[in-house]
Amino acid sequence: MHQTQCSSLPPGPSAPAIVQALRFARDPFGFLSSCAAQYGDLFTLRLPGQPPTIVTSAPALVRQCFALRPTSQRRPLPLSANVGEQSLIFLDGAPHQRDRQLMLPHLHGERLRAHARTMQSLTAAAVSTWRSGQVVPVHAAMQALTLDIILRCVFAVSDPARSDALRRPLLAWLDGTFTPPVFVAGILFTAARTRSFLDGAAERSLRHSLGRRPNRRALPWRLLPWRRWADAKAAVLTLLRADIAQCRADGTEGRDDVLAMLACARYPDGSMMGEDQLIDELVTLLVGGHETTANTVSFALYRILQRPDVVAEIRAEITRVFGHKPIDPQRTSELRYLDACIKESMRLTPILPAISRPVPATLELRGHTIPAGCDLWLAPSLTHMRPDLWERPEAFMPERFLVTPPPTANYFPFGGGHRTCIGVAFATVEMRIILAEILRRVDLHLSPRTSVRVGVRGSTVAPLGPLDLVIERARMVAC
Repeated sequence: MHQTQCSSLPPGPSAPAIVQALRFARDPFGFLSSCAAQYGDLFTLRLPGQPPTIVTSAPALVRQCFALRPTSQRRPLPLSANVGEQSLIFLDGAPHQRDRQLMLPHLHGERLRAHARTMQSLTAAAVSTWRSGQVVPVHAAMQALTLDIILRCVFAVSDPARSDALRRPLLAWLDGTFTPPVFVAGILFTAARTRSFLDGAAERSLRHSLGRRPNRRALPWRLLPWRRWADAKAAVLTLLRADIAQCRADGTEGRDDVLAMLACARYPDGSMMGEDQLIDELVTLLVGGHETTANTVSFALYRILQRPDVVAEIRAEITRVFGHKPIDPQRTSELRYLDACIKESMRLTPILPAISRPVPATLELRGHTIPAGCDLWLAPSLTHMRPDLWERPEAFMPERFLVTPPPTANYFPFGGGHRTCIGVAFATVEMRIILAEILRRVDLHLSPRTSVRVGVRGSTVAPLGPLDLVIERARMVAC
């Protein structure tokens, strides 16, 4: 029966599933591009332990897939890192819509305007420490800055001691799970099994830290390499649970952070989000707001600093909009050229190799019958490079985003349809502020040793290889 259903799937590589997995894990963009060159803009991959994966970059098919009705099941997301199975990203249908409506107000509107002021002050403080002649590793610096922003805006962490107590285990966990080996494990053994394994390790560590006597047979696991990651995540969970309990006991007076607001938020029926689910949502916001934003800003700086004319135009725009006064963080949407640079960088290097959608029921795609249970991958890295959609697609041309915005099916770095990234407004404002403050405050250039290649950390696209800034001098600006 399975053979009959799959007989009309689009063509694709005939190599064994393990070989396809290794090729994708080693070079996701390159592997998808080679498949598209051979099979066109609709093809089938076969990965170990998974149903057929249908990949497309055709705008008409992307539009059709974004319009698919939600399911009532959890999504088979190809994410290897253990961010928590009750997170919004794994929900669909009514549960997804219900939680999305509860969370969205705390990342938009007046809340976002307050967060923008925090983003600016933290960026200014970080850049003010850079000195002439200093070599700054871009990705590490952006990771530190975006983590500071998330800790302050999402978790209200400003006290240095409390910040260190949360930062150390967070970094230990993220630096362990958001690595190429974990991504490879997710491809070879399926993302769901990899997450389950990592979550099981964290749960055992949490039981141990709470003083519960673990099963003797489980003791050897603590000697294995991932013990540190599990211990670190358990420490994060313990701190978050204590903060949630305090918010629910004492209220949110004097706090406007996302954790406090969500801890006391209520659904229309008056109920509150369960503690475990709330923690999963907060962890996902942390990862999305820290890792992906740091990666995107790093790539944007890399591309912008290769073009002195682009740097000059960004600085001229900042002067036109704000004069010689400090940047108003609530008016960064007026920096249209800078925003175009960010969009163009995300076109060239989208943050995900593919955006996943489950097939809820039998689906017809260009004469092929896709059975329910297959996975759809919408590949922005392919769509964003189509010469029939983009003039000189390989070139960095920010001006292309100063005219009519492209249709969602042509450009979708944040997804599309009812599953558009919930943090898109937060991330967009954050990226504008960070880049504007850096380019306004210091003269800088890329180090000659810079040699960037695209890789994957924990399922998100990141710059691998040396990517360093050389600080020339601080610019005279109003504070």
